[in-house]
Amino acid sequence: MRALRFLPYSAPYRLLSAVARPRTNRVLFLSDSRRGFGGNLAYIRDELRRQQPDTEIIGIFKPSLRARRSFLDALRLPYFMATSAVIVLDDFYPLVYPLRIRRGTRLVQVWHAAGAFKRVGHSRAGLPGGPTPGSRIHRNYTAATVSSPGVRADYAEAYGIPVERVHALGVPRSDVFFDTGRLQRTRTSVRAALDVGPDVKLALFAPTFRGNGQLSAYAEESADWGSVASQLGPGWRVAVKQHPFTSRAASQLPSNVIDVSHGTEMNDLLAAADVLITDYSSVIFEFALLKRPVVFFVPDLEEYTTSRDFYRPFSEYAIGPVVTEPAELARTIAHATVDSAKLTAFLREFCGALDGHSSERIVRDLLIVDPLRAKPKRIDSAPARLMRRIGLDLVAAHTSRLVLTTVSTAMVVLPRRRKITMLSREADKPPIDFVLLRDAICAADERVHIVISSRTVPGGVLPKLGYALHLLVELYHVATSRVVVLDGYSFVASAARHGRGLTVVQIWHALGAMKKFGISILGRPEGRDPRLAKALRMHDRYDVVVTSAERCRPAYAEAFGTDPSRIMIASLPRVDRLRDPIARQRARARFARLYPDLGDRPIVLYAPTFRTPGSAARKPVDPLELTRALHAAGYTTITKLHPLVAPPEHAEIRTAPGMSTQDLMLVADVFVTDYSSAVFEAAVAGVPSYLLALDLDEYLVSRDFYLNYPDDLGLPFAASIDDLVDSIRRGDADDIQLRRVREDFTQLDADVDAAPLLASSLLSFMTEPERTR
Repeated sequence: MRALRFLPYSAPYRLLSAVARPRTNRVLFLSDSRRGFGGNLAYIRDELRRQQPDTEIIGIFKPSLRARRSFLDALRLPYFMATSAVIVLDDFYPLVYPLRIRRGTRLVQVWHAAGAFKRVGHSRAGLPGGPTPGSRIHRNYTAATVSSPGVRADYAEAYGIPVERVHALGVPRSDVFFDTGRLQRTRTSVRAALDVGPDVKLALFAPTFRGNGQLSAYAEESADWGSVASQLGPGWRVAVKQHPFTSRAASQLPSNVIDVSHGTEMNDLLAAADVLITDYSSVIFEFALLKRPVVFFVPDLEEYTTSRDFYRPFSEYAIGPVVTEPAELARTIAHATVDSAKLTAFLREFCGALDGHSSERIVRDLLIVDPLRAKPKRIDSAPARLMRRIGLDLVAAHTSRLVLTTVSTAMVVLPRRRKITMLSREADKPPIDFVLLRDAICAADERVHIVISSRTVPGGVLPKLGYALHLLVELYHVATSRVVVLDGYSFVASAARHGRGLTVVQIWHALGAMKKFGISILGRPEGRDPRLAKALRMHDRYDVVVTSAERCRPAYAEAFGTDPSRIMIASLPRVDRLRDPIARQRARARFARLYPDLGDRPIVLYAPTFRTPGSAARKPVDPLELTRALHAAGYTTITKLHPLVAPPEHAEIRTAPGMSTQDLMLVADVFVTDYSSAVFEAAVAGVPSYLLALDLDEYLVSRDFYLNYPDDLGLPFAASIDDLVDSIRRGDADDIQLRRVREDFTQLDADVDAAPLLASSLLSFMTEPERTR
């Protein structure tokens, strides 16, 4: 029934998502708990207009879940959701949760509260009013913002999303508390409007609601605020602001109490107040920024803890006196003070990201979509783009698999030889791992016939037809081999039918396990379409998967969708070359011939990771800016982008043409990267390494990691070029860090090379009985 209820929105949304593209400058704000822009949404709207004036801002609101949605809004809501680059929420929004958010759109939750106080969302599972088992509420957020690193895990639990999607970027409406001039002006104007004199103290009572949510909310009204106001005397005024869920149904207040439940923004009231009285409201986090006294009035603390509960023991939130009896309120309010030590610890835990720049960070890091990223240049042709648009890529994939299965079935009758075939799509020349492995196999058994096939997939429809003929050749070699070695996905290995007597070994093209890949990122911005992956049997039919360390076993099992028992621990052959002093001498001599004028300046190798077109960094490192900054510090920079990315062309940028990243590891004095697994190669080569990531929060959303980046690497981390240069100057990278990375992510034998060990395993597979896939 619930699915049918949302069908008038979900069905048009799916249809529109299939035929219309998101507009890169359109941002949609949605709320079912306010009449228009206010709170976080207003601050974000204003900051968007400042940072990106051409942003098309759309807001669709209704004051409550109970309120009827207008017919016009019901019509336009699916359209704007399907065509917006970003959708921003600040509260529970049930209509969006049944949707599978389209690729190219970000669904960002900027929750209306700071800190982490009473439990919400999936944190209430098993409690009254909590979500039912299997509930999809909140789970489709691509990003969420919080007020402090210390509460990221709490919100990840509440939303049922990975903690990597939760970003400690702050709370927009808290920015005003750091603008002292504006704060004072607001305080003066609000107090004047409320007729509170400059010498009179204002006590503000701002409680949360009781009940399970907006539809069942009611107010706690055990205190007589008229009596409290009378007891405080003429030097005080009392104001009450009920929670928006209960303000209409709450009892009328006595004449000596100011009712501020309607009209005045909470931030403005906090600026005006001298003492805050509350119960379990997250308003304590913003008010704490003012460093003024807070009184906790909690007559139902035990009952509330049982029915709703908190993320921490209540005592950790109580930065002021706790009152359970209404008769004690006036005396406690009059004598309330601030415990500086307790307040400092409280702010550090719950408000660590609040500094007056929350709106700026959230807009910059999560909401602005660079048009160059949203519409990347593609290397394929117009016909190929048309195929994707109308779904013919799936038809082509299924058709290709059918043809491949038919042909491979016919080839099953071919006899297998003492032969090992190595397949790669990473480059158009044999990768170094295959070359070293071939040499090691030949040295161990010269009777083995070895075939290396390395060819990238071309762009466009017509070039792919030529590539199809190449696949038939690969299919023949696979059909007549006993072992097939891969360093990436192979259509022939995974989608074709293979006869008995074949062992398929995936060695992957990288050491360690840092950023997620393969099956782990299906459906994510940097991953493949799950439907296409299923059609192509992505990473299916591997008998053995090789990874470089025991620590990486779970990651590789997840990435390839295989049982951990099929994972074999062995280093890639390339580590032999990285440890070879003769190879080092040759690489340096070759580099000196390329750049004879560099003298004794230290060499910095900058090698960032590859980003899928359409999901690259919003703030990519400018190689020219990096080169100039390091040059000023006395370093020479060599920029080596991923082989699939065209090298930058500028007279000041050196790219060492003809030398690979592995070659340059033997030359460099310093290595710099963002998320590239080449950092593990640098550890093997003994090159001091630094991490430079300007887009970490976004990358967590689009790609994510198998480890806690950057902490688990233990390497110096910089979020700006200036910080990186300073870190390199100080020499923050050291041998202890490199040894830890090397030991954690690569299994090396000081006395035996990696290539012969892996070659020995491959030769043993040739004589083993048929494996059960």
